[in-house]
Amino acid sequence: MREKNNKVGNFEIDKIYNLDAIDGLEVIPDKAIDLVFFDPPYNANKDYGVYKDNLSWKDYIEFMKKVISECLRISKRGIGIYLDWKHFKLYWHKLIPQAEPIIIYKRSSGFIFSVRKIMQHHHVILTTATALRPTKSLWDDIRVYGEGYLFREPTFGHPAQTSLKATKRFIENFSGENEIILDPFMGVGTTAVACKQLNRRFIGFELNPEYIKIAERRLAEPSVEEFENKILRGV
Repeated sequence: MREKNNKVGNFEIDKIYNLDAIDGLEVIPDKAIDLVFFDPPYNANKDYGVYKDNLSWKDYIEFMKKVISECLRISKRGIGIYLDWKHFKLYWHKLIPQAEPIIIYKRSSGFIFSVRKIMQHHHVILTTATALRPTKSLWDDIRVYGEGYLFREPTFGHPAQTSLKATKRFIENFSGENEIILDPFMGVGTTAVACKQLNRRFIGFELNPEYIKIAERRLAEPSVEEFENKILRGV
């Protein structure tokens, strides 16, 4: 267990900053972060409030290449990227070919007869990091976003909610207590909440200040269940 630090470069630890991912990553010193974990935008025209991911294909790929390069530069252990199967298969495995995929089986999959289309069967965590403990069969019990009522986690109004359970499972097995996890696309704070529950430290970047407010509310509650109940009651 490492001794706690209060800052990384100019950034206070355990804080989410209203910053563009690249702007934040570029000023972090080399190997100053233990592990990077993020769920990226897919350039799929989703509305994130202050940012719509509708770049040209060329600009999007260049943006993600820069994000990956910076994340590899600042991290000691490596990075983990939470992806749906479609985008992993299309191009993400080509953006970071040195990474290995962790497959999360999606149970609500099958064949849609009306459109003659196979539903995606997996989500993926693409990682360059090495697990600190054995990870056999750690992903069999995870429900992911897109599984309808089977996915029991609140989404807090975010159009692409990352699974807290999957996030915790990765961070728990690929980092140690008091280590620093960075998420350059923090959204509504799932990575931060996972770090709080697992006794890790975090730094996050997020463009939408409303998402940061939601994340801070989640972090302020004594338990996830208490906050989720408040959301369900509209409090």
